[in-house]
Amino acid sequence: MGVKVKLFAKLREDREKEVCTKECMYDLTGNNDTVEKAVEALNVNKEDIKIVLVNGVHAELTTQINDGDTVAIFPPTGGM
Repeated sequence: MGVKVKLFAKLREDREKEVCTKECMYDLTGNNDTVEKAVEALNVNKEDIKIVLVNGVHAELTTQINDGDTVAIFPPTGGM
């Protein structure tokens, strides 16, 4: 199944030539998958990330992700 990763604002715009822009799927690789591993696999620049949510709850790049999770990633926006 995997993890659904939703990208917002600049993160989405930067992916115009990529296969996935708004919503990407990340296939889990093992028992220790984290948001950071998904971000790296999807070629998202970690320095452009301000807010991460896993299943609607604030998370960090080190947060473990599981099959069926939804990860939302936001860049800094005005004033952040």
